[in-house]
Amino acid sequence: MGGIFEKYIDADIILWSFPLYYYGVPSKTKALIDRLLPGNLPDIIAHTDGSAGHPQRYNLQNQRHVLVSTCGLFTVQNNYEAVIKQFEIMFGNRFVKILCPEGELFRVPQLEKRTSEYLACVTKAGEEYIKQGVFSGGTQEKLGEPLYPPETFMEMANLNWERGSAAGEIKDGAYRLLRQMAALYKPHGQDKEITLEFYFTDLGKTYQLVLGKTKCVFKEDDFLPCTARIETSFEVWAAISNGRLNGQDALFQHKYRVTGDFSALEFLERCFSGKKNTGNPGEGRPKKRSMWLFILPWAAFWTALPLSPDFGVYIALVITAALPVFSVVKKLTVYDTVSVFCVVVLSVLTLTGFSLPVLVTLSYGLFGLLWIFSTGQRIPLSAWYSSDSYGGDAAFNNKLFMLTNRIISRVWGAVYLVSCTWVWAIMHSYYFQLAGLVNMACPLAAGIFTAFFSRRFPAFYARKK
Repeated sequence: MGGIFEKYIDADIILWSFPLYYYGVPSKTKALIDRLLPGNLPDIIAHTDGSAGHPQRYNLQNQRHVLVSTCGLFTVQNNYEAVIKQFEIMFGNRFVKILCPEGELFRVPQLEKRTSEYLACVTKAGEEYIKQGVFSGGTQEKLGEPLYPPETFMEMANLNWERGSAAGEIKDGAYRLLRQMAALYKPHGQDKEITLEFYFTDLGKTYQLVLGKTKCVFKEDDFLPCTARIETSFEVWAAISNGRLNGQDALFQHKYRVTGDFSALEFLERCFSGKKNTGNPGEGRPKKRSMWLFILPWAAFWTALPLSPDFGVYIALVITAALPVFSVVKKLTVYDTVSVFCVVVLSVLTLTGFSLPVLVTLSYGLFGLLWIFSTGQRIPLSAWYSSDSYGGDAAFNNKLFMLTNRIISRVWGAVYLVSCTWVWAIMHSYYFQLAGLVNMACPLAAGIFTAFFSRRFPAFYARKK
């Protein structure tokens, strides 16, 4: 204590951080406070308000104190009065406080988004205190806001205890977890109810969450027809829920099975996610990628050259040269750049007198090879352009999403490589001017396949055991 006391009287700022213990400071903290008594002289003096005390042995009037404390209830009222009064008596107006009820929520990974917002406010308060010596009014107000409404907090907190019905039945962990999810529900904004059914294979229990317009209803009986059914062990689902296991990886590894409407799974992320939001609202909406920027140079080359061999090459060059302008509103990929380069080279070869049928047929082959080549890379070509609909770059960590797009890219590549045969034939026929128009069927057919496969394949894969 001697060493601690020396540091105490030399410090400019003392940070008192402890949980509330039964309306007061914890016993060890109280023992530390008691042993600070030598900081006062033994003399007794009377204060102007009629109270009495001991004068300070050291001049600590410039020393400042910060009280940081949390508790397991949802309000400061009738909980912190004794602690606040003690600090007022000891330090007068030389202390500020951060009192955060509902503190046990900080240990729940599913609530990371909300708790991280609060901790960011605490960080801001610290910065303000160092610079100004006080918290701003707005920061102080946010620090006083509860993490969740009292009724929501009570429901979540009470479900943590090993209690069940009034008859004394002990509820399993899956019951408590899904009840807590229901308490944290964020409405999905749909006109219809969405019923998610969970069958926990290791517990032999089935529960439902009915996602409505304003609230989520937990059901352990009287089940409704489900929109989607998830079959897994509670061990796996608990690991996914607290962030120890990636849900997308678990699905890819067949650790859980989904039947019914696979697309309903998106509401698990939308309505119950507690993941930290790392976006900056001030940055505006991020630019998206567009597959049209990748296809347009080729489409211009394929269409313009056969229709007008003399002037088509210039049309293709002008359109291709204009594409970088779109980078102002769209996010370009490496394949957009490669497309521009390839079409420019093909156009230059056309101007030097190379055989038009050879160059047009070669262009289809190059286009197909780009698709095939991308399937051997970490990110297949189609994934670059479809990721914006699946969470942006985060989709690249979704193994099922990547597998789906690897297959799609192989199909696109195969379609265009095979098309070289009839392109060669058309370019040597009377109808060579229609080559580009005829081959519009290629992206149309591949697009229809993509739309169908991207919906059906993940659902098929999720049903597999």
